[in-house]
Amino acid sequence: MFETLLQMQERGVRDRALGRSLADNPMSKPDVLPITDLQEWYSMFDAWRFGWSIEDAMAGHADAPRDGAVPSRTYTRTV
Repeated sequence: MFETLLQMQERGVRDRALGRSLADNPMSKPDVLPITDLQEWYSMFDAWRFGWSIEDAMAGHADAPRDGAVPSRTYTRTV
């Protein structure tokens, strides 16, 4: 399962780099339901979200201006 969690984190990083939002977490899609093991599901959900958040922070999205102004630094991520 540990390897699967790392893969899910990497997927979250890739998804954020591709511009996907937190709402795009694949573990929140109806096709993964019904959930038979809630703890395993949440671990996968959280691993993706963690990877997404790491990429978001590294790319500087967390402190991006909300008023549409150009941020003081730029970042380009290629996957």
